[in-house]
Amino acid sequence: MRIVAYQTQINDGRVLLRESTGESVHSNRLDELFGFLLEPYDNCIKVCWDLDATVSVILKLLGTSACRQLWQMKRYNGRPFSIFYVPAKVFSVSHVSGLRCNLYGIDQYYPELDEPSVEEVKALGDGLLTELKKMGFVPTKLTSPVAIYEECVLRKLSLPRVKDMPVEVAEMAWRCSGRLWIESHQLGDFK
Repeated sequence: MRIVAYQTQINDGRVLLRESTGESVHSNRLDELFGFLLEPYDNCIKVCWDLDATVSVILKLLGTSACRQLWQMKRYNGRPFSIFYVPAKVFSVSHVSGLRCNLYGIDQYYPELDEPSVEEVKALGDGLLTELKKMGFVPTKLTSPVAIYEECVLRKLSLPRVKDMPVEVAEMAWRCSGRLWIESHQLGDFK
C-alpha cells in the first residue's frame, strides 16, 4: 500500500494544495482542487496531518449554506461532486464519473507531534503502515484505530450478529440490560 500526503494553505487569496509527490495546485476553484485530489493512484491511501484544518481551507469555497448542509447531514451533493465528511476521521470526494478520493487525518496516531511538513506526513503514514503490517494488519483506510481493527480482524471472524438471534431472545436480552455506562451497543470512537 502506498501513502500520498496532502497539505493546504491560503496563498494570495487562493488555496495551495500540495502533494507529497511534489505536485501542487493553486486555485480558488473547487473543480480544480477536487480534480487534483481525485487523481487516481493504484493501491494508495491518501492522508493529511490534521483533517479538519486541511479541508477547512477548501470547504470555505463551498459557501455557508453548503457547509451547513455538510455539517448537519455529513453529505453534500453539488454536481458533479459529492462530499462525505466525518470531522477528524474522513473526507471523501466523489465525481459522477466514478472517481473517488478518501482523505484521512493521521494526527490521531501521533498525538505527541506538532504539525509536520507534507513530506514528513508521508513518512509518518508509511511508518504507520509498516507497524500495522508487523501486526498482520493491512488496512485500506485509516479512519481510526477501531476501524482498522474492525477491517483487519473483526470482519474476518465468523461472529453472530444481533440480527442472527431470534427476536424473542433479543427482547429478553434488552430487558436484562441495566443500561450501565459500560454497556456498548455501538462500535466506534466515543469522543
